[in-house]
Amino acid sequence: MFKQSSRSLNRAGAAAGVAAVVLLFAIFMIFPALPAPDEPAGAIAAAAQADETSLLWGAYLGALMVIFLITFGAAVAAALKRAEGAEGGWWMLALAGIAATSIGIVADAAVVTLVRAVGHGVTGQALWVGYGLDHWLGALLALPLGLFVLAVSLGSRATGLLPRWLTWAGTVIGPALIVGAASITGDEVTGGALGVPLFLGYLLVLVWIVGTSVWLWCAAGQVRAAEPPSQEAVA
Repeated sequence: MFKQSSRSLNRAGAAAGVAAVVLLFAIFMIFPALPAPDEPAGAIAAAAQADETSLLWGAYLGALMVIFLITFGAAVAAALKRAEGAEGGWWMLALAGIAATSIGIVADAAVVTLVRAVGHGVTGQALWVGYGLDHWLGALLALPLGLFVLAVSLGSRATGLLPRWLTWAGTVIGPALIVGAASITGDEVTGGALGVPLFLGYLLVLVWIVGTSVWLWCAAGQVRAAEPPSQEAVA
């Protein structure tokens, strides 16, 4: 029963990881985004009014993407817990990190709030409250995501859980995300010099998530192969 549960969890996590990456690409490629923060409030309000339906659907899919990401992360943390045993603790840091990425839903809720506010006639500087939550939470999301990737990678170094390339890649991607989150202190559009590690970290973490999802799916097959034959089969 335990092995069957582990196999199902691995496959659910693998599917969720791939779905999160696909949704993120869809959001960036298909749905419109609000103007950059150096645009005046009037331009932001005009865009929110013109693209109301698309922005609302993008916010919904963004929140769904976060749910898939958390599901993926929880499955990886569970696999790490099984590998570490009773004395391990990296899985706890990984679980804390991936759970904290739920702040991404707050950013999507801010988009909905801004669009609805524009629809009710709100204009001027009041719009910056909702816009700021949407824009800068995207950078701060890198902090818990970086903690998750780094904790999983360090735990994998101790247990040999993940393939070596995923382990070593994660030890680079995690710190890049954590350091890159400090770009909120730089230029409001580009993030300044710290915007570079943030961009590279987000780009590479997508590859890492897909690679780890493939590993999860393959690991589910290995669990099934290791299961003893059922009593009916023996009979």
